[in-house]
Parts: sequence; structure tokens; C-alpha cells
Amino acid sequence: MLDTLKICKEKNHEDASNKLYELINSKISSNKNYNIGLSGGSTPKEFYKILAKNNKDQENITLWTVDDRHVSIESDLSNQLMINEIFSNTSFNILHYEYEENPHESAQKYTKLVLSNITKFNAAILGVGEDGHIASLFPDTEAMNNGSFGFVANEVNILSKWRITSTFDLLQTVEDVFLLVTGDNKNSILQQIGSNNSLPVNELINRRKKTTLITDQKI
Repeated sequence: MLDTLKICKEKNHEDASNKLYELINSKISSNKNYNIGLSGGSTPKEFYKILAKNNKDQENITLWTVDDRHVSIESDLSNQLMINEIFSNTSFNILHYEYEENPHESAQKYTKLVLSNITKFNAAILGVGEDGHIASLFPDTEAMNNGSFGFVANEVNILSKWRITSTFDLLQTVEDVFLLVTGDNKNSILQQIGSNNSLPVNELINRRKKTTLITDQKI
């Protein structure tokens, strides 16, 4: 196991979500302005709801989207749609990803929006796929080797042909990256996290001084 990986072992998904909130909220409380990168999927939803409920009136929180499927904002596959719905009643500043017909234009537009609002990235919440992908950085896709700082279009052909994703160069600069990985279906990939292989999750861990893994599974 890599020395740069800190592991928080919790009893279940609910406890893992509350642990993540505890860690994030302590940072929010000690910063005048705080930004959080959010991922899609079902795993982080409970944490998002806790954050939206407990901190809804705070105006010092900015949300950005780690990655999204290249689909209309009205699509059920849209991460931005989920984020908008959960945080609609908060005072947070949401940096909305906007769909353009050309995925590369979408990525360029979102890069400009995020980098014009954020100079220091405080936190990012990432899941880990069963194939080891993080954000929309999937094994053997072009974005794995993209050296730009920001967001790029990545052809993945999974649920949607294209994804818009943060690059490794951006994610490695985030102050605190939290990997929220829960559920029995993640047992296999958890055994590979922190090992010496080329999976995207380990590529990111190797680029960083510290990454925090929160899980309800044995590792």
C-alpha cells in the first residue's frame, strides 16, 4: 500500500458518507472560500444531500463538476442535472457545465469557466470504477495521456460516446482528493488501489502527496 494513501474504514455506506462530510466540513469552516469538485453516480448522493442540508445558507462554497457525460442537461445521464437538483435550495455558487454539440467545445468552455473562478482547487470527490477509472479517465483512453490543465473531451463509448473530464494535471493539484468507494461490488478493485499498477486511480495517487480513501469494505 502506498504511503501517500490514507484509508478511513467505516462500517457502512452511511457512515462513510458522514465521515466524508465530517472531513469536508472541517475544511469549509476554516476557509473563507471553499470549492469542491463533485462526481456523478449514486455513491456520493448521500454525502451531497448531507452537505446541502447542513450548509445550505453558506455563500462561501463553490461547486464544480469533476466530469460529465456529453449529454443534454435534461438527460437523466447528466451529472450536472443531479448536482443542480440536490443543491437547488442552497446558497452555493455552482459552476454549471453546459452542453455544446461539439464535445471539445464543451470542454474548452468549461475549462474557461472553472479556471476564471478558481485559482486554487480545495477538494474533489471521486468514485472509483470497477475498472479503476476515476472521473472519466478510463484505462486505454486518450485523456490518460493528455497533459493539459483543465477539462478535455474523452471518447469512452460507455453510456455516452463522449465524456468531459478533469485531467490528471488538474486533479493532482487539488488540495484534498477523497475517494469514496463503497459496496460489495468494489471489493475487487479495492484490492488493487495503492498497488504498483497503471490503473487510472493509482496514476493519480502516484502523482499526489496525499489522497484519502473512504470505504466500508475490507482493504
